[in-house]
Amino acid sequence: MRESQPASPRRAALHPASRAGTRYDDARHDDARHDDARYDGAPRHGRRRFARALGAAAIATCLCANSLAAQIRGGPAARRPDAGWWFSGGAAAMILNDISDGATRSTWKFGSDPLWQMRGTLEKALDEATTIGISAGYGVVDLTLSPLTYSAAKPPTSPVLPTQCAAGCDAQTQLWTLMGQFRSGGTSGFHTLFEAAGGMTGFRDMRVRADSAGVAGVALGPEKGQYDISGTLGAGFGYGLSSNLHIALVQEFGMGWHAKSDLPDGVGRTWRVRTTRASLRFGFGSHR
Repeated sequence: MRESQPASPRRAALHPASRAGTRYDDARHDDARHDDARYDGAPRHGRRRFARALGAAAIATCLCANSLAAQIRGGPAARRPDAGWWFSGGAAAMILNDISDGATRSTWKFGSDPLWQMRGTLEKALDEATTIGISAGYGVVDLTLSPLTYSAAKPPTSPVLPTQCAAGCDAQTQLWTLMGQFRSGGTSGFHTLFEAAGGMTGFRDMRVRADSAGVAGVALGPEKGQYDISGTLGAGFGYGLSSNLHIALVQEFGMGWHAKSDLPDGVGRTWRVRTTRASLRFGFGSHR
């Protein structure tokens, strides 16, 4: 029987090295596959991160733009009004200063008692708190005529007063107003408001009053009446009973310019008026 011979020293020396080399090659191959997988996945992860960053930047840009726009405007835009048009009706109590009139050679004295006038408006809504439109008023008021004093150097050219008014008389006239109006302030509930108006104030059909001395009903002044440029500024309070029904109380101050023809020297032509108004406002129609 043959005895087993010991392994060759060379084979014994090389065999562990060969096995080690094989393990090394396998490990290197595995590392290479791992690196390849890592590098192949890197772009996909990078694209996801880039997409997320781009979305976040877009959202931040939109928020900043909205914030800047709000700062530039100074606040949110006004709401659309509940009604496209407004109609109002009410009464006005007026305190009118004296008016010097060359056409009747007299000073019109309206006294300190209120002069009552009916008044209405038609307004177009610009937004929930602002309107523009026209206002009209009418009333028959009492006054007293007091003759003006003229100098010989500047005699009047207008017709003289009737004999029953030579020393003064009581009279009546129709008081008309027609103005363009701007109104701002308030919607529902309790609110403040501001108004400005400008146009004409007319004095028509002035006649001697029935209880005056002499014959009543005698016409005074120009047949077509007299019309003065005038304007008012007012402020007040309102309350919305509903979205289309409001009540308002306004105090306004105004000024007018009367005709200056045939006035004596040193006599002014301007007059002033103070008015307290109460009105009921109705909204109708749609805003376009």
